Amino acid sequence: MNKLLTMIVCAVFLPLANVQASIEDLDALVESVRQEALKEASHDQDRIERFLSERAAQQQLLQDARARLQAENERADRLRDGYESNEQTLTQYAADLEERAGDLNDLFAIVRQTAVNANGILDTSLVAAEHEDRSSFLLDLGKGESKPSIEDIRQMWTMILTEIAESGKVVRFDATVIKPQGDETRQQVTRAGVFNAISEGAFLRYLPESGKLVELSRQPAARFQRMAADLEEADAGMHAFALDPSKGAILSLMVQSPDLKERLQQGGYIGYLILILGAIGVLMVIQRAIGLLFARRGIEAQAASDEINEKNPLGRMQKIAAAITSRNVDAISMRLDEQLGEESSRLNRGLATVAVLAAVSPLLGLLGTVTGMIETFQQITLFGTGDPKMMSGGISQALVTTQLGLSVAIPLVLFHSLLTGRANRLVEKLGKYSSDIVTDRELD
Repeated sequence: MNKLLTMIVCAVFLPLANVQASIEDLDALVESVRQEALKEASHDQDRIERFLSERAAQQQLLQDARARLQAENERADRLRDGYESNEQTLTQYAADLEERAGDLNDLFAIVRQTAVNANGILDTSLVAAEHEDRSSFLLDLGKGESKPSIEDIRQMWTMILTEIAESGKVVRFDATVIKPQGDETRQQVTRAGVFNAISEGAFLRYLPESGKLVELSRQPAARFQRMAADLEEADAGMHAFALDPSKGAILSLMVQSPDLKERLQQGGYIGYLILILGAIGVLMVIQRAIGLLFARRGIEAQAASDEINEKNPLGRMQKIAAAITSRNVDAISMRLDEQLGEESSRLNRGLATVAVLAAVSPLLGLLGTVTGMIETFQQITLFGTGDPKMMSGGISQALVTTQLGLSVAIPLVLFHSLLTGRANRLVEKLGKYSSDIVTDRELD
């Protein structure tokens, strides 16, 4: 129909020049249009028939789909009813199981708690450095949701017994050791039970985080290292060895404690000054002790000899008495008293300095204490008290300088008292000998 209308419109608007066309051509055109109209009507009829046929098929498909939907809904209702019935049955079974289990639940709780505790012990044990990944089973058993089986309990019991057995063995094995410089080397390690691990004469510490052994940056005393070396070289028999019953805690604290050099460094400049004064005091004490010793021996030798020796106090006093020709006893006594005073000064020479050093040392220690506390309070003012390590420097200086001052003052006071007593006794002997000389001159 569309084509027919198009042809008619075109025919209407043809130019006037085509009006003169022949009648035959117009008939042919009309016939052509009629034939096209018939073809178009036949094609439209075929389409209508095909649409009606397909519509029936679609209706059948829709009915089939609705039938399947209804069947599935009915099946879903049956499955839902079965699920609810099964859920009720399972709930009843669970209640019956919980009731019949009784004390087994408490047993399972104890097993889980034991597994967690054992995992904490085995994970940090030195045996873990030799046997890796042995505590994962205990961790799963302790934190798992399923109930432990007989095999799980037996395996946990076996692992605990193995740990107990390993605590009494000395075992050698190869492991990765971290050196103090940070290098990792594979070397032979000797494990003494669950207490200590040594390698090449050095004590090791186990790091549970990485599962590796690290060599202590500071080793214990030399005698302990010799014990470790002897144990490594031994093949059989009994050997002395120092064990750490705390499994490394005591050893770590021991090696972390500062040695003498570090303590002296904590004292700072005041600590070094106290040590210098102490050294000077000790040298003076030694010099005075030697001098008094020789003086005592010289006096004793001179008292037993008739020959005058000017190298000792008594000999010098005897020489002065012999040089006096006067018979006046007072003059002789006065001159001997003067010489006795000089000898007393010689015998006590340096002791006053020792007393001063003994008095100054604790004062310097007090100065270091005050200085360290001032530094500590300044750090508290700036950074607060959150980090105790920041205050340790000032506190260490405060305590160390006091300790050094007392350590220097106490022996100096004792030596000063001892040497002063010896010097006084020698002066008393010289006074007695002086009285004897005066008496002898008086009798003459």
